[in-house]
Amino acid sequence: ARGRAAFDGIERADSITLDPHKGMFLPYGTGSLVVRDGARLREAHFVGAAYLQDFPPEDELPNFTEYSPELSRDFRGLRVWFPLVLHGVEAFREALDEKLDLARFLYEELSTIPELELPWEPELTVVPFRLRDGSDAADRQLLDLINASKRVVLSSTVVQDRFTIRACILSHRTHRDRVEECAQIVRRAVADVAGR
Repeated sequence: ARGRAAFDGIERADSITLDPHKGMFLPYGTGSLVVRDGARLREAHFVGAAYLQDFPPEDELPNFTEYSPELSRDFRGLRVWFPLVLHGVEAFREALDEKLDLARFLYEELSTIPELELPWEPELTVVPFRLRDGSDAADRQLLDLINASKRVVLSSTVVQDRFTIRACILSHRTHRDRVEECAQIVRRAVADVAGR
């Protein structure tokens, strides 16, 4: 529920893509699209063909092959429905709350490293950072050193034309001890790159 404020205004969107494989820790390929106007989505994807004539009329039962480029598909809804029934919504809220706490913890830990710049505070579970006075090459070297530990895997992006390292805390296996270790690995790697 804490992350809800980050979604203020979402009700004004024409469409929303959901990736439950992230925040709900579900298998890849478990995604959904919510649209305000289903008729427009149908217009965009409808394909008429002789072999598709045996479906009931749209007003009786939606033909989901007309709403997506996929004609055949897995029963992806089961991947969301079953864990919710098995564990309940609260279990997922608690797990996501833990990840939000861990992102905040990592942000605070990395904020104590003088050589690092953290461009913004985490809104959800991504913690960005880079060397305060570093070049993109130095930041790439820092990322390589961190990942060479083979204990954590961080990724990168480009923000305002600057190479930026990002820690994304979403694995259901990530808990406080792993994030503490990540902070220590980053601290050692920064010391190596900075020549301390």
